[in-house]
Amino acid sequence: MMKWPGLRLGVSLGLATSLGLPASADAVLPTSPATVVPTGAVSASSSVIVVTGILPDDLGRLPGSATIVDQDRLEAMNPQSAKEVLRLVPGVSVVEEDALGLKLNVSVRGLNPRRSSRTLLMEDGVPIQPAPYADPSAHYYPPLDRVERIEFRRGSGQIPYGPQSVGGMINFVTQPAPAGPLTRLRLEAGERGFSSSHLALGRGDDNYGAGMFLTRKSVDGIRDGHDTDVTDAVLRARVDLGGTHSLDLKLGSYVESTGLTEGGLNQARFDTSPYYNPFKDDHFDLDRKSAQLAYTWAPDTDFNLATQVYTTDLFRASYRQADTSIDPMIANPATGCTGAARTNYEVFAPLCGNKMRPRTFEIKGVDSRLQWQTEALGGDIVLDAGARAHFEDTDRKRYNGLTPDAREDTPGTLLRDHNQIRTNAYSGFLTAAWTRGDLTLTPGIRVEQVETTNTSLAANFVTTGLTAKLEETIWLPGAGLVWAPSDQLSVFAGVHRGFAPPRPDRDFDPNAPFKRVKSETSTETEIGVRLRPSNDSRLEATLFDMRLEDIIVEGALVGGRSGSFVNAGEALHQGLELSSDWTLGPVKLLGAYSYLATARLESDVDLGASGVRGNRVPYAPEHMADVALRLGILQGADLEIGVNYLGEQFANAINTRIPSADGLSGLIPARTLWRASLNVRLPGSDLRVFATVENLTDEAYISSRVDGLFAGNPRLLSFGFVAEF
Repeated sequence: MMKWPGLRLGVSLGLATSLGLPASADAVLPTSPATVVPTGAVSASSSVIVVTGILPDDLGRLPGSATIVDQDRLEAMNPQSAKEVLRLVPGVSVVEEDALGLKLNVSVRGLNPRRSSRTLLMEDGVPIQPAPYADPSAHYYPPLDRVERIEFRRGSGQIPYGPQSVGGMINFVTQPAPAGPLTRLRLEAGERGFSSSHLALGRGDDNYGAGMFLTRKSVDGIRDGHDTDVTDAVLRARVDLGGTHSLDLKLGSYVESTGLTEGGLNQARFDTSPYYNPFKDDHFDLDRKSAQLAYTWAPDTDFNLATQVYTTDLFRASYRQADTSIDPMIANPATGCTGAARTNYEVFAPLCGNKMRPRTFEIKGVDSRLQWQTEALGGDIVLDAGARAHFEDTDRKRYNGLTPDAREDTPGTLLRDHNQIRTNAYSGFLTAAWTRGDLTLTPGIRVEQVETTNTSLAANFVTTGLTAKLEETIWLPGAGLVWAPSDQLSVFAGVHRGFAPPRPDRDFDPNAPFKRVKSETSTETEIGVRLRPSNDSRLEATLFDMRLEDIIVEGALVGGRSGSFVNAGEALHQGLELSSDWTLGPVKLLGAYSYLATARLESDVDLGASGVRGNRVPYAPEHMADVALRLGILQGADLEIGVNYLGEQFANAINTRIPSADGLSGLIPARTLWRASLNVRLPGSDLRVFATVENLTDEAYISSRVDGLFAGNPRLLSFGFVAEF
């Protein structure tokens, strides 16, 4: 039997166990193109191989497009947030909302970027959105100080993952428990009150390891009064239980407090001061606790089984000043909140009270996967199978207060809406990677059974007690083919079905005329080529076709408002993605380019609008590019200069080009951002000094028109050092 290229593994770490990787030091980790398999790096202090992700360093046998931002790239960039890193990925655009990118708004191939709801976000293989099925709004990602690499995956290889398999997946791979002594200190400070500190402490060997990672960040933010503070603490431990068994534990605590406002500016105010913020009492709080325990059993080199249990408790609350009395729930003649228009923020924001949205999310799950390699049909085959039970409990409340600084317990505050949402999701997958000669064929299928109950306890200040329930079973087939005649060339093609479950709070309201909705689905096809002419150079080109069906939109108006949601939307996205890096001596050139040739609405219904068929999808730029030049200027010193371009975008389905006075509609112009990073490693020490600047030219630009005009991040210059002892 032909042996798959592999790696020796001493202990299994979080994500590795979820994929069924061997835990014995004598075991071989098979590299299966069916499931994306982790790679590793030997620790200098032991023979332990630390698993670093779910993508191999060599992507030659993968049946779909993929991008890895590795430790070397992260150190060269010294990014101040994840949004700078994600811009490096072809096909990805990020709509900025806060200085640290904590509210990630990621668009993949022209999909709706709002809170990354059509992209699966993961940390060490576990979904990190508050409720991946019922509320996939992004409010968290791990601080990059403890991230070893970031992986982006699309194509038919997504079958082992879910939900939200329309826009691909982003996986943040964090530092595991150490295999030797660990003491690392990173300090950084810069403009606009930016400061960041990170401390990592731990010890370990071949049999055990324990580490503690503490991070603290703060910044004044993009807009006035938009101060942000983040505290992150993680404990990791691993133990080899003897030969074929291992355990890995990760405990995390994350707290955010920020003056985030979701109210944008009107055109006149933006023209005067794009960073002005009339909503001084807006605030956002988040408290996240998480735990992940993984167990691996690998009795031999051809078979392994892994099971992990995970849980997350998350509380988030947003407090938003009302900017208009058009909403009858806010209008209050007693305070003068009458007839307010969006163009009169300063006059009416202090008069119209606020809206409070406290929400709690409890997520629990168990995931078990096995991998078995054998011979069949004249070739080598690797079977990957898995099953998961996932449970979500969401408690959503909405209050209205009479004053801008009111809170839930302030006199006069009223409970407007209260929903409790329960989701039970059961999923399973099976893939088989069959290799014979230069060809690898990878068929697979995933099934998702989702049961969601939405109970309305209060609606529009009235006690209700109504319930709506949705049950659905989705089959998601896919197949990939790779022709790899050499290590320097591989051609891949794939097709798969994607899905995004409906959001109960929006898509089936027990208090509205109810029509059954189903998950949004897609059919996605890729064909591409990877070239690696040398160890230091690579090129990947991908053509894609994404056909979205059953997009959930508002139905016909009932009594002047939407009475239901229906599956009536369709869209077609087609384009080309290129990425490459080339090294010539001390010079390294890195680039990514995306051409979204088609992002077309194929139906006339889009959130109540008509006549939009054939128009371009909002927030879907035609051209995107990122280019960076890295120079080794002195021994131990390097300089990287980069530029990121984002083409013009429409803010609505009507494709309005002329800006409106309220800031909600109009073209979002193209923008170009320059950046630079300098690293100096002191000879004979483990000390690295660095400086980073984003938006080097301090360009003022429009990032979004969602609920008014929002400016992107102004220049942010910072200095810091990293020391290991």
